[in-house]
Amino acid sequence: MEDVYGRYAEALRAGHQFAASGQLKEALRCYRAATELAADRSVPHVALGGTLLRLGQTRDALAAYDRALELDPNDVDALTGRASALLAAGRRSEAAETQQRISSGGAAATSHHASPSSAADRHLESGEQARLAGKINAAIDAWLAESAEHRVAGHHDASLDACLRALSLDSSAARIHLEIARAWIARGWHERAQERLRLLDRLLALQPDKQVAAAARELTRG
Repeated sequence: MEDVYGRYAEALRAGHQFAASGQLKEALRCYRAATELAADRSVPHVALGGTLLRLGQTRDALAAYDRALELDPNDVDALTGRASALLAAGRRSEAAETQQRISSGGAAATSHHASPSSAADRHLESGEQARLAGKINAAIDAWLAESAEHRVAGHHDASLDACLRALSLDSSAARIHLEIARAWIARGWHERAQERLRLLDRLLALQPDKQVAAAARELTRG
């Protein structure tokens, strides 16, 4: 199970990275792989739908969003994407109905397993706004804060998803790998966490960061 999840995480991370750099066909390939590895999760289907929509494949995008909503009917990201796809298809009344569903969902709606009013969701939105503004470090910091919120709440998949989004912006940022190690430990996957900490040591040798290094040492002792 751990190996399957690791491959899913890598496929999703690579998809995010390709999507961020505009390599949409490569992103599509990775997201399709992620949906096969974690068929019961809405997250990769939402990512797949977004990429298909960017490629102008509206019908396929709708199918991806519908599949995500079958898995999680209150996933606000899937609902928002579905509304966008419906608008792109000229189906305005259906798009309006979907938007109304988002508006009336209140606390029942979820975004990567967090309510729209939660701290995690606010960090997610803040990170996306920073990314769109080209503020890469701010986006990373926001998504790492989101990951920490999910991690403390025991939402392990959502915690890692936030880390993967951050990693797609800068795969060499030591603080991201530190949070990934924390996420693995919280999940109980200590061997994988130790592998990540060894990678972190190599990164810190190239780009020293006293604060991250101290946190990593504390994590290793713990």
